[in-house]
Amino acid sequence: MHSFSGRKLRVAIVGGGIGGLTCAAALKDCDNIELDLFEAAAKFIAIGAGIVTWPRTWSIFEALGLNEEMLERIKRMDPCEEDATPTNLHRQQLLDLLLEHLPFHCQVHFGHRLVSCREYEDRRGCGVELHFRNGVTLDGYDLVIGADGLKSVVRQTVIAQSRSWTGLDASVKDLEFSPNMTKEEHCHLGRRHDILYTGQSAFRGLVPREKLAALYPDHRALRTSTIYCGKSKHVVVYPISNGEIVNVVAFFSDSQSGSPVILETTGSSSPQNKQVPTDAVVNMYPGWEDEVVDLLKVQLQMLEKPTIWPILDLNPLETYATSRIALLGDASHSMSPHLGAGACTAIEDAYILGSLISRSKLNTIIDIKRVLAVYNTLRQPYGNEIMRWAREMGEFYEFDSQDIQVDEIVDSLVNEATEEQMSKFRKGTEKYWSWPVRAAGTIGEDLRRGQEMLNEAKLGAL
Repeated sequence: MHSFSGRKLRVAIVGGGIGGLTCAAALKDCDNIELDLFEAAAKFIAIGAGIVTWPRTWSIFEALGLNEEMLERIKRMDPCEEDATPTNLHRQQLLDLLLEHLPFHCQVHFGHRLVSCREYEDRRGCGVELHFRNGVTLDGYDLVIGADGLKSVVRQTVIAQSRSWTGLDASVKDLEFSPNMTKEEHCHLGRRHDILYTGQSAFRGLVPREKLAALYPDHRALRTSTIYCGKSKHVVVYPISNGEIVNVVAFFSDSQSGSPVILETTGSSSPQNKQVPTDAVVNMYPGWEDEVVDLLKVQLQMLEKPTIWPILDLNPLETYATSRIALLGDASHSMSPHLGAGACTAIEDAYILGSLISRSKLNTIIDIKRVLAVYNTLRQPYGNEIMRWAREMGEFYEFDSQDIQVDEIVDSLVNEATEEQMSKFRKGTEKYWSWPVRAAGTIGEDLRRGQEMLNEAKLGAL
């Protein structure tokens, strides 16, 4: 049995986005680990613009000591009922705050893009080996956390090993699983089918408040979040950065939903991002009300080259962990943006995993396997369900959902809707947007469940 007695635990986080940085922050009081964080870019960069956070997320901010500082940087949305108040913020605001709270023992390595990851047991001992595009190879990691996003390299290792690792039961029955895969077998193999095209695409942009107000001083996007719904199209707008910027995302659908995305070794994808003429974007929304078309025109003035982005998600994973590797955030459940759940679910993953690690007695590989099994039990069903709901919500916004009769609803919007017709739409909206309330308990309750499972496995107190 491999023991860590007499030395610190070596932990690597792959990916310096919101999930990876939150996980590092959750390990701030863990002085018995050596922590390396690897980021592919030359600096920390926030990909995307606005994000939505929910009460469960704010309980994590409070636990990490970020709550007061974050409140100073954001502006609340209009309150919602049932204690499900969402909060808009800019990704860069959160990223900057997390960077300020990186633990002192976290060593950051920029310019390290992972190309392969594998567990090994050989003459060197046992651990996880990481190989980067810059030629650097590092081994001897006791635990690797994959926070490397939609096109996760770490996920490929988890998928390859998932049939050989069965989680918490395996921690009792067969603790010495040792894969024999070579480095080449863990590299990108040229094609992958874990990423799916949802059938939707979008173009997005940020509109400065003063630009919109100068042309349309009474536009509702200046004061409130709004979702404009139409057949096979919808537009989402909401203010961020204390109301100084309006985030605009315009979606449209085609018939390729569920098709796998083929990623070649070059990293290209199909469908790919595509630049389009300004007129082509506006012409995709014929007959829409003036306030939508006007908003799109102002947005397009801010963009030199409008770009269409395919909306992608994942085939649900059977597991988020192996014996020494865990996935979090987009690496495990990359989802479409329609529930505003992607970032906050990644934050939850990161905090729960970091808490399980930092509060547990990790003396042997058996202990790591048990902790990762508990993490998987807590997060895999939840993450997969939210990912599914997000896709269904996007279909619902565009009257393409099985939950509504499309022709009936569209006709009712053109003519005068009956109460019965609008009731169907309201119930569908409530079904999906109730997820923050229906989420199983609080973060504290999730950790207590984890405590009980670890106690049953005789790991020790959290």
